[in-house]
Parts: sequence; structure tokens; C-alpha cells
Amino acid sequence: MAYQPQQPMQPMFQQDNGGEWKNSLCDCSPCDSCMISFCVPCILVGRTTERLRDPTMQTAESMNNDCLIHGGLCFFTGCHWIYTMLKRGEIRERFGIPGSGFGDCCVTYWCHCCAVIQQDNEVKTRLRPTGPIDQQYQPLQQGMVMPQGPPPAHAPPQKEGYTHQ
Repeated sequence: MAYQPQQPMQPMFQQDNGGEWKNSLCDCSPCDSCMISFCVPCILVGRTTERLRDPTMQTAESMNNDCLIHGGLCFFTGCHWIYTMLKRGEIRERFGIPGSGFGDCCVTYWCHCCAVIQQDNEVKTRLRPTGPIDQQYQPLQQGMVMPQGPPPAHAPPQKEGYTHQ
């Protein structure tokens, strides 16, 4: 059997569109997200935005532009909830979640920590990997190549009375 070169498996992500929020506004799990959202919500906002860009999170950084913008707004103006409201609208639009800017405004103003956690959980849920069982290594398109010529002119001599089984 000849070796067939194979392409490495690329992570496959299924984007779930439509319907209501799949994660409750009052679901404050996991615990680490709850603590981050309460103490430094800018990190969770940045992480959620990174996940929207790259679901594998291979290029994610703790302090990205979204984190710095959110943190700066929080520190200098106290209006960080406006940035979270805009990000919430982007998430709703991307995944086809019904709602309005007014609803986003109310949620992010009065329940900012919960909104940030819900948004992060929602992006995780909707951009879930399909898993390695669904997608395995794929052979290259070329496949196996067989030589295209006549068989060798001389065959090795065989002993009389000998049969190959």
C-alpha cells in the first residue's frame, strides 16, 4: 500500500443563525466569566469580539483593541455600556437574533455584567466546533499515482516446482 499524503484537519465551525438568545441573561456561568465581567469587563468584551473574528481563538490576546476601547470608556467616561450595546447589536445582527437597539440599551445599562456574560456565552454556543468526528483527514486531490509504462522486460527466474502462495 502506497503512502498518500494528507492535508491536516482544519477546525470546522458551525454557525447557528436565527431564533432567540440561546443563553439566558441571568445565567452567570461559568464562574470565571462572572468574575471577569464584574471586575474587568473589558477583557470579556475583547475576548468575545476576538471569538467572533477567529472562533479557534488561536490569535487571541487578553488586551486587544476592543478591550482597550471598552476599558478607556469605562475609566474616562463611565459610558462603557454604550460600546457593549453596539457589540450586542452586532451579535444580534450576525446571528439573526430578534431585538432592538432600545432593548440592547436597557440591558447593557442596567445589567452590564450579565449582558457581557450572555454575549460571550452566545458567541461560544453559536460558533461551536462541529468536532473531529464529523471531519477527518482528507486525502489530497491528486490521489495515488500508478506508473504508466510496460512492466519490466526481465522477470526474476523462478525455481521449478516452486509455487508462490
